[in-house]
Amino acid sequence: MFRFITALSLCCFSFSVFSQINKNNITIARDSFGVPHIFGTSDAETAYGLAWAHSEDDFKHIQQNMLAGKNMLGRVLGKEGVLFDFGLQFLNISETVESKYESDISSEFKKVLEGYVQGLNDYAAAHPEEVLYKKAFPFTAKELLKAAVLQTTLMAGVGMALKSIRDRRIEEFYQINDIGSNSMAIAPSHTEDGKTYLAINSHQPLDGRFGWYEAHLVSEEGWDIMGGLFPGGSTIFVGTNKHLGWAHTVNYHTFGDIYKIVINPKNKNQYQLDGEWKNFEKKKARLKIKIAGIQLSVKKKFLITAHGPTLKNKDGLYAIRFPSYNDIRSSDQWFKMNKASNLNEFEAALKMQAIPLFNVLYADAGGNILLHSGGIVPDRDPSLNWQQPLAGNSSKFIWNKTVPYNRMPNVVNPDCGYVYNCNQTPLFCTGSQCEWGGDFVGLHRFTYNRGERFKYLFETHQGKFNWQDFNRIKFDKSYHNTPNATYRSRFKNLYALSETKYPDIADAIASFKRWNLSGEADNKEAALALVTHDYLLKKLDAPFAFFMIVKDDRAESDLVKAVRYAKKFLLKHHGAIDIPLGNIQRHVRGNVNIPASGLREVARAADAKLYDKKKGLYKINSGDGFMQMVKFSSKELPEIYSINAFGASSKPDSPHYTDQMEMFQQEKFRKMTFDKNEILSKAIKIYHPGK
Repeated sequence: MFRFITALSLCCFSFSVFSQINKNNITIARDSFGVPHIFGTSDAETAYGLAWAHSEDDFKHIQQNMLAGKNMLGRVLGKEGVLFDFGLQFLNISETVESKYESDISSEFKKVLEGYVQGLNDYAAAHPEEVLYKKAFPFTAKELLKAAVLQTTLMAGVGMALKSIRDRRIEEFYQINDIGSNSMAIAPSHTEDGKTYLAINSHQPLDGRFGWYEAHLVSEEGWDIMGGLFPGGSTIFVGTNKHLGWAHTVNYHTFGDIYKIVINPKNKNQYQLDGEWKNFEKKKARLKIKIAGIQLSVKKKFLITAHGPTLKNKDGLYAIRFPSYNDIRSSDQWFKMNKASNLNEFEAALKMQAIPLFNVLYADAGGNILLHSGGIVPDRDPSLNWQQPLAGNSSKFIWNKTVPYNRMPNVVNPDCGYVYNCNQTPLFCTGSQCEWGGDFVGLHRFTYNRGERFKYLFETHQGKFNWQDFNRIKFDKSYHNTPNATYRSRFKNLYALSETKYPDIADAIASFKRWNLSGEADNKEAALALVTHDYLLKKLDAPFAFFMIVKDDRAESDLVKAVRYAKKFLLKHHGAIDIPLGNIQRHVRGNVNIPASGLREVARAADAKLYDKKKGLYKINSGDGFMQMVKFSSKELPEIYSINAFGASSKPDSPHYTDQMEMFQQEKFRKMTFDKNEILSKAIKIYHPGK
């Protein structure tokens, strides 16, 4: 009865918003691991099939991301969700999309957006029991775009800028977080088999709203690509088509600025700019938040200056200015990257500069490799001091242009034969004699352990690379062990602690000193390091990545407390301090609970958090997730090997909820294919949406 009544109430949005969709033209073929291969006559029909297939596997998180584009996430997620609703209004994203949609989005991509939302709306009508908030439907193409712009904008520094204002840590905490990734590409001149290699290895949360979903999208209009996307994504974000592939890694150029605003002491409605008092523009965010099952209406006022919208903390009023929330074309750019068939077409898509951040690492069947450190970066006057926060009373800090494509870090087909990035500065991304040599204000300059390890492993390699060498670099589990290396220099006081000075932890200090700085699951010193690092992270209240860039050493007293805590923790829960890392660090989902290798900020990235306090167990929440390892050749289709951390479905009753976990921890991959006949012949399920 409930299903019938709800379906009746939802019938108003089950109509076709894009009349050319024919479900009979859409075929979804699930392979043995449940990964959907979606075939449509048109791009719009393939997008419809993607929405349907992804909804079958994770409709909950798709809805949550879509609700953020409709100012309704607070009605479902409460306090957590209302922050995104506020961001949508604070950054004026709804109005920007509404005003620019017709002019800025290509007609081809509009059809994809329309096909995708029709798939979502039709799935909701057919499965009303899965709908989180009935009043949110139907979703529209513009709302899908609003959600995408909000998400990429927050990733491109805005989220961390707002957090740094709230936490009053603008000078030290600006834009740094634990979102990472690894990627590398090797030219055929440097491989034993003469093929081009590409590694796609993003570090995101393993599940939830920003966990990777794997799909293969095919249409008769030239769309044929397999890779990863987030819930609510209408295209592949990282992946491979028949001609080329690319990865993203997060870069940390300064994508925007924070300004300290001077308020008129005699008139709180005014702020100072160039010696004059200007009137604030006043806005009001209208929000609804679910608290204890009740929806409450909330209004939050905020002020806008010539710099941008403002937030207040105990130190005063601050404005932010980022170009990302004024450009709505990021998803359209990804779509064009999806359909590119060669380097020229791919670079044409990159030159849109609509995706507000990310390094792009590229390889293709023609033997080309590329690293481009992209994004939308303000073009700032280099004669000024841009240390954050900026003086908000001078218009000289208000930029109005962005750095053009040809001034961004770009390395194409270097003679050194390889490119790589692990979130380190793009000032080193290949061999020493082939590096990019440009500069601009706001250029990402700091590095991490992973980048240092890749640099060392590439530069010390003798001869050409084989496939085993390539995989060995990707799954490296070590902190670089030289005195000046990032990890050793930042934690040098930890490794200099004296056993005689601290006899109660002498055994733990000795354990650190004999540790090989590696995170294999059977390593018996790494567990102590994991718990010690975790204690220090909580004290600092910052991501582990922050340890990699700050120059001040940890105080000896803090280090001693951390080691004491770690020793006590391990003895209490595990009876010894020299236990295998995999005994304490676990890969967990549903009924599967297995030992996990890796550590924070190593190439085999594993960001673990304490999840079982009684047993003293840590669970991997982010780090290595969806991965593709690809070989390109001019004579045959790409060889694609992929794996995901859990499985293709986020539904606990699905056989594909946990079926990739063992392979993932064993560092094994599934071989994928573009051959439609092979896909259909081996598929475990073939169907049309809704049938």
